[in-house]
Amino acid sequence: MSLAPEETRKELDTHKAVSDVLKEFNRATNIYGAFFSAHEGYAILLEEVDELWDEVKKKRSVGNYQRMVDEAVQGLAYPFQVAFTKTATAASRVFDRYLFLVRLREENDRLITKVAALKEELNHYVHGAIQFNLLREQLKFTEEDPQPKVYAEVIGESADNFYHTLLINKGYLAGIRRNYSVVLREGVVGRVQSTSALQSTVQLIVDRRHRFPVMVQRSRENGALFGSNGNSRVETPERGLVFGLGGTLQLKRIRLLARVQPGDRIVTSGLAGIFPKGYLVGTVSSVAHQQHELFQTAELKPAVEFSRIEGVFVLLREGPEAQPPLFSGP
Repeated sequence: MSLAPEETRKELDTHKAVSDVLKEFNRATNIYGAFFSAHEGYAILLEEVDELWDEVKKKRSVGNYQRMVDEAVQGLAYPFQVAFTKTATAASRVFDRYLFLVRLREENDRLITKVAALKEELNHYVHGAIQFNLLREQLKFTEEDPQPKVYAEVIGESADNFYHTLLINKGYLAGIRRNYSVVLREGVVGRVQSTSALQSTVQLIVDRRHRFPVMVQRSRENGALFGSNGNSRVETPERGLVFGLGGTLQLKRIRLLARVQPGDRIVTSGLAGIFPKGYLVGTVSSVAHQQHELFQTAELKPAVEFSRIEGVFVLLREGPEAQPPLFSGP
């Protein structure tokens, strides 16, 4: 059913009024932004209602009072509908963002847990690779040195600066006895100080109570036999006594005429009844002599890095327990 021209005009006027209210609302929103308070929103809405009422009063002469009431109701309801729609949309967006953040937090926690697990797994593999390389290097030592030996892991160490000892996880059930030699492929580590069924205490060669005889490897290799004017004489290797200084070693009682120089390799002499002959002890870093002294003194750099020891070899012997060494402390 088509509308009369008068009704069509009123319908257009209604849409125009509503459109004007919407434009005014959008313009105010773009210029001034959101309401800062409920009072401000109330004042603006009241102003719009007043303007709308003025328009309605201008049309009272039309005579269709019910039509004007409908227009007024529509005009009054529209701003509230727009505000409700925007509020509902904003609330929906806030809720969606909240759900997104919740899911993001859950995903973040899951990734953190996964990263921690991967780090632990990586650490396990790295530790295994390091342990494998260490054991591979030490196993080469068993092939190079056929003397019977037992490999033991370090499970403890001394906590003070005077006593330097290690605790290993093998004892007399594995054939270890007191005063047995403890070595690595790199060189001499120390001696077994005490032993129980499953554990042993190792006194390191850098312990201040430890001393043992050694010799200069270079003199041992180069000075076995010398000849002069048809006469021959045998020259023994240059020897001395190594003392532990806590973290380093010192070679003492070197005769004045001994040709000891920095870089010389110092090896065990086998005379103390503890270490077999020929195991590397360290390298000479400096040589000193005081005028009032009868011997030279040399500082040694140990062949073994004692702070990085994770496992050692204990050299086994046949027969009764070894006697206490001649030059070591208790």
